[in-house]
Amino acid sequence: MSEFMGLTKNLMWEKWKLMNWVLGIDIIAIVAILLLRVLTEGFNMALVSSNSLAMYTVSIVIVNLVSFIMLARSNERILTSNNYRLIPTTETKLYSGNILTTFLAFAYLQILETVVGVIIYFISSHDAMTINPLNSTGSMPDFGIALQFFLLMIIGSIMIWSGITVIHLLINWISGFLPFGKQKIVMFVLYFLVTWLALVIFNFATGNILKLIYGDGHLLQFTLEKLSNTLWISSGILFVWVVIFTALNIYFLKRWTETAR
Repeated sequence: MSEFMGLTKNLMWEKWKLMNWVLGIDIIAIVAILLLRVLTEGFNMALVSSNSLAMYTVSIVIVNLVSFIMLARSNERILTSNNYRLIPTTETKLYSGNILTTFLAFAYLQILETVVGVIIYFISSHDAMTINPLNSTGSMPDFGIALQFFLLMIIGSIMIWSGITVIHLLINWISGFLPFGKQKIVMFVLYFLVTWLALVIFNFATGNILKLIYGDGHLLQFTLEKLSNTLWISSGILFVWVVIFTALNIYFLKRWTETAR
C-alpha cells in the first residue's frame, strides 16, 4: 500500500502542476484581453464586470477541453516513460495510479474553476442575476438525477482516457510488426483506421445493448423514471467498457509496450 501511495503522490504532483498552469494561463489571458479592451474602449466598471464573467464562462469550456487532452497525453507519456516503467512496481499499480491521479487532477481543476467563477461572480455587479435553487414549480430539483449525471460523467471521462490509451498502445503494437511502422505517414494512417474501427465497434455494441434493453422507441415517451433508468444502465455499460479497456491496457503494458523516452 505504501508503494502505491508513494507512486500516486508523485503522479499527482505532476498533474497538479499541469492543471495549475492551464488555469493560470487562462486567467492571465482573460486579464490581458480585459486590459486591452479598457485601453481601446475606456474604463467602465459595469462593462468590465460583465465581460469578465462572460469571458470566464466561455473559457471554462476551452480550459476543460485542453486539460482533458493534456491529461490524456500525460497518461500515455507516463506509461511509456523510463522514469516510471523502471520503478519496481507492477504494471497494474502503475496504470491504476495513473488513471486515478488523472481523474483527481481533473476534479481539482473543476473545484478551482468553481472557486474562481464564484469570486468573479460576486465581484461583478449583476443585480438582475440571482441564484435560485428552486425550479419553476417551486420545488427542489431532483438531486438523484443530478447525481446520476455526475456519476455518468465520471465513468465516461475515465472510459475516454482508458480508450485513448488502448488505441495508443494498440497502434504501437501493430506498428512494431509493419515495415516502416514508425514513419509519420504510417502512424497517421494507423491512428485513423484504428480510431475509426474502435468507434464503429463501440457505437455498434453500445447502441445494440440499449436497443436490446429498451427497444427502438424507449426515448419517445420521456419521464424522469425512464431518464433515471437510462442513466443507470448507461453508467453500467460505460463501466463495463472501462473494465475491458483497463484489462487490455494492462495486458499491453505487461506483454508488448516498451519505453519510448
